[in-house]
Amino acid sequence: MRIQPSFAILLVGALSLGGCPKKKIQVDEEAAEVDPGVNFDAGMQALEPDRKGVVDYPQAYGFFLKAEQLNGGMKASFNAGWTAEKMGDLAKAAGHYRKAFEADPTWEPAFYSLGRVLKEAGQGEVVPTLYEAYLAKKPDDTQVRSEYMDALASAGRTDEAIAVGTKILETDPDNDAVYRALSSMYLKQGRVPLARLMGDKALELNDADPDIYNNLGVVLLESGDEPGAIDKFEMARKLDSQHFEANMNLGSVALNSGDYALALTCFQAANARHPSSRPARLGLAVALRGTGDFEGAGKLYDALIADDPSADAAWFNAATLHERYTKDFGKALDYLSKYKDSRAGELSPSDPVFERIKRVEAAKAAEEERKRLEEQRKREAEERERRAKELLANMEAMLTGLQSKLDANAACLDEMVAMEIGMAIETAGQVVASQDTGMASDVQQMLDSYYVPMLDEAIAACGPAAPAEGEAPAEDAEAPAEDAEAPAEEAPAEAEAPADEASSEG
Repeated sequence: MRIQPSFAILLVGALSLGGCPKKKIQVDEEAAEVDPGVNFDAGMQALEPDRKGVVDYPQAYGFFLKAEQLNGGMKASFNAGWTAEKMGDLAKAAGHYRKAFEADPTWEPAFYSLGRVLKEAGQGEVVPTLYEAYLAKKPDDTQVRSEYMDALASAGRTDEAIAVGTKILETDPDNDAVYRALSSMYLKQGRVPLARLMGDKALELNDADPDIYNNLGVVLLESGDEPGAIDKFEMARKLDSQHFEANMNLGSVALNSGDYALALTCFQAANARHPSSRPARLGLAVALRGTGDFEGAGKLYDALIADDPSADAAWFNAATLHERYTKDFGKALDYLSKYKDSRAGELSPSDPVFERIKRVEAAKAAEEERKRLEEQRKREAEERERRAKELLANMEAMLTGLQSKLDANAACLDEMVAMEIGMAIETAGQVVASQDTGMASDVQQMLDSYYVPMLDEAIAACGPAAPAEGEAPAEDAEAPAEDAEAPAEEAPAEAEAPADEASSEG
């Protein structure tokens, strides 16, 4: 594409746009009524900025308009168009540019400026007629003929564009730009093999054009060769890191495959090239969401909505962010409700937003119930923990008594029984020492239902229980009172002499 000169260069005149601030331009009124040059020069002076850098475009436009009306020529018309464009009046700008163009269709400043303004005004379908007028004067300008092909394609006249491109190749068979354009047009028509053939030929002629790699990447993607397409998009980005189309295409592929880090890199580059592109900003928001930057994604969605509240995608993406990722269902419903309210009277009862609202409301209710049950389980767990700790504290005292009882009766207990009970006491002691609340209930039940009865039965089986340490001995008979009288001692009875013994008396 031919590089268009900047506006400042296009403005024709001897005066610089810098210099000292100017007051309102004074002109010879009589001369200004008849001399277009006086008005033209005054217009150029009016374009000089004041002390604050402000340019009085309306005043400049008035002078250039007067110069045009006095037959000042295509330069006066062009400058009038330029100032009208700076004021934001595309209709007036197009009118003045057209006068300059009609004066000389081959004068490139007017030719390109008129085409640009018509596109901005949504009248791109008439741009091919400008090329036709230009080519009628310069039929051998191959570059402009290539641009004409692009203009036809942009206007939806693809078959005509292909015919123009084919004609160009008859006289310029090494025109890689034409092959690239033909590749895109064949792809648009669904003629993938031809699109690939044209793309390969363009690449053969010029392997340093990122546009060719990008176009061929799209062809490969449509052919189902995703790895090959990715390779071509990456090559286009290598040649131009901010290549808009390649970054957008590779970013979309990365999103579809879940590679959000790569998608983020691509959409950041696309936004750097075209910061006002809504698709690039939307892609960036999705990539931010995918990499976990929910705050950044939310801010970008809000900015997109503020810039264009009529666009649906930002509303629904913002709702998705909070429905599926932040789980802030209230925010999700807020976006959907505001979207619905902003289109009151325009939405049919079957519009997807109503089903979406029901889904989010159901998810909100389910989440609230989940939180309620979770809180209930938490309270129950805390209560179990409290009871278990209390049980462990009581168990510690119980084990002390049980150990003392075991020690006191160790002499009479079966050795295996004593060993088993001792191991049980030791195990329970470890549970107490580690404050293992999860085991407390099971250990307590084991002691109560098995080992305490086992010890009692073993002690009962081996006779009267020996007193535990610190206990008084149990007695069957009461001890005599300290003040009870001792029994009187009786005199031993005299032994009778044996009958057969002789008496000692004479």
